[in-house]
Amino acid sequence: MKKMIFLTLYFALFAGVPVLLALGQDVPVGHTYQQWVLFLSLAGFGLLLGLFWLSRLYAREAAPMKFSSTMRWHKYIGYVGGLFMLVHPVLMIGRRFLVEESNPLENLILMVKSPLMLTGIIAWFLLLLIVALAFVRKYLNYQTFRIIHGILSLVFAVFSTWHVIRIGRHSNLVMSVFWILAAGTACISLLLAYLPVHKAAPVKIYEGETHEPA
Repeated sequence: MKKMIFLTLYFALFAGVPVLLALGQDVPVGHTYQQWVLFLSLAGFGLLLGLFWLSRLYAREAAPMKFSSTMRWHKYIGYVGGLFMLVHPVLMIGRRFLVEESNPLENLILMVKSPLMLTGIIAWFLLLLIVALAFVRKYLNYQTFRIIHGILSLVFAVFSTWHVIRIGRHSNLVMSVFWILAAGTACISLLLAYLPVHKAAPVKIYEGETHEPA
């Protein structure tokens, strides 16, 4: 029961709140397809930032689930959210493929070449590395994977949040504060967990058992 309540709150906070904040704004999007892509992108990005909560960064009480179950949700949401965000630049211009007068390839090139997109491009490549690394995790030493995954996730959170706030269609003050709080909390928690001072008194990490029920 606690698990379902926690997951409901998790999806409501990281996926629901950004969409509700966007719905509360009078921002013309021009087409229902674009609107759905924008909302799904907001929800997807929020869920990726929320993955910091579905990790071993916080005390066990922060996520009332077994760690093995927490990490399964972390993995599945990461795969779905990460893959969606990787294709979302193409989805953003997808409708133009249906308009004869437009040139979607040229639009994509112009979008990529825009200086405003630099933070988004950096975040996109970082996310690509994170997803690729997750697929080859079993071939890596756990500590090596953990450190690389943590560093990439930290830098991704910074650049992606910067990108969303800077050029996001729905990035007003309230939405920006929400993203800064979500990303800031995640980054600070990760730094506290990774700083050398914690090595003197290592936290006992429960890895979970394969036969453990979710």
